[in-house]
Amino acid sequence: MNRKTPNLADQSPSEMPLSDEMLPAQRREHLIEWFENNHAASSQDLARMFGISVSTVRRDLDLLASEGLVKRTHGGAVALRNRSTWEPTTDEARITAAEEKQAIAREALTFVKPGQALLIDTGGVVCHLLADELAKLNIPLTVITNDLYVANALTYRENIALHVPGGALRFGSYSLLGSPGEEFLKDIRCDIFFMSAAAVDETCVSETVLELSQLKRAMVDAARDVILLADSARFMERALHRTVPIERISRIITDDGLTAKSRERFPSPSPAFHIAPMQPQDRA
Repeated sequence: MNRKTPNLADQSPSEMPLSDEMLPAQRREHLIEWFENNHAASSQDLARMFGISVSTVRRDLDLLASEGLVKRTHGGAVALRNRSTWEPTTDEARITAAEEKQAIAREALTFVKPGQALLIDTGGVVCHLLADELAKLNIPLTVITNDLYVANALTYRENIALHVPGGALRFGSYSLLGSPGEEFLKDIRCDIFFMSAAAVDETCVSETVLELSQLKRAMVDAARDVILLADSARFMERALHRTVPIERISRIITDDGLTAKSRERFPSPSPAFHIAPMQPQDRA
């Protein structure tokens, strides 16, 4: 299966001759075929590609989502994949549930207080967005991260004491993995670990890569509180490598795509769920 992020601008309506007048079943068949070969798109992009109205696209996506064929987001939809061994590229992840991830990063910022020591996870776009938000603050912080994007975003911030333990760069990502980081974390005690995940269910957090899972375990052990940042598309799935049991997570910040019924399957009172509010500028 081709998982390359599509260049939407290169796909004109003439290449995909649909219309609002076409039979709904025919339109949806074309949409299903598109999502079989691509990962994510906004409603606006799909409307432009297929030459149909945004309202028609939204109705079609709602129906496909109700049938379990795609995962609806506020701005469009993403293809459903088996998360056991599959993970999106960094570029794909950046455009998938973009509005939800931005809202989650804003909500995470409300837990940051002056003088705290923070661990920022590697391997998740939502952690990159959090780093961008932290860079705007003017409060004293200590930040430890094994993610080169996070480190770059917080470089030259006089109010932030930045530590990058090091390791071997994982190809195609910003992640530094391996024993240097794990050894460094053994003697670290931080206030909060902002964690990302490939998949989450009511029993555990899991990853597709063993080395990444091992590093995250060391980060969990080094923090007083663990706050998981995960958009709703990552829930009720399990990746290949179990990272930590769900009871090790203090709080989960996600979007309103995770239903109350799904949240009820998790143990209580920990982790506590926080639903990140969307702001008016977020696309509907």
